[in-house]
Amino acid sequence: MAVWDELKVVLARLRDQQPGTLMQYPMPDVDEGRQPPFAVGLAPWATATAEELHQQFGEDVELTVGALPYPPGRQSPRPAAPGPPPDLLDPDEIAAELDGPAVVSSGHTLRHGLLLRNLTGREFQIATNGQVTAAVIDPHTGEVVGGYAGFQTLPLIIFRVAPAETGRVPLLIGTASSTPRLGYTIPPGDWGIQATLTLGPHPATRPAGAPRSCPSPSPPEPPLRPGRRPGDPGIAY
Repeated sequence: MAVWDELKVVLARLRDQQPGTLMQYPMPDVDEGRQPPFAVGLAPWATATAEELHQQFGEDVELTVGALPYPPGRQSPRPAAPGPPPDLLDPDEIAAELDGPAVVSSGHTLRHGLLLRNLTGREFQIATNGQVTAAVIDPHTGEVVGGYAGFQTLPLIIFRVAPAETGRVPLLIGTASSTPRLGYTIPPGDWGIQATLTLGPHPATRPAGAPRSCPSPSPPEPPLRPGRRPGDPGIAY
């Protein structure tokens, strides 16, 4: 039996019986052009499933668990060089805070909110894809240690905050580790988060938005603590 004939059965079972396990995978219903190695992305918490796939299919599958390759030690693609860091928010213009405590279990995802208070006399416009994605940082060193590792759609959705008003922007917090020494998930504990905002006017009316970094206080308050949260659906190709 060909590798694909075996793998598609396993993928269909994971998709149907263990929702949230698969983040990226070849569509089991499509047979044309299926040749190994097959790229399969799993949720950060799904290391047991990754080991089963690795034992069964070996190098015929290229596994990623969260943001890191599996098994540990397998070389990952060279990441793109980071650009210059965005400017910090001006505290005289805009104040930011979480919309309550952020509690999420290691390896899972939290859909939360960011409250933005406009302290100026003009409207703020925040360009998003429907939400702002947070990075998780070590509050002692400022090192980015992880965040959300899944795919996102890219519609342009503008949130507007009038002068002297407070607006809420959806905030996506993931806990996939991007640091091999921590493993595949950010371990339980108190962590900081930061998010980058693209402040308007509307991007269609000027060459580019103005990125601004919105860090959590240090130490982080409210903290990112362990809790429970279901996984997100994956992307089939």
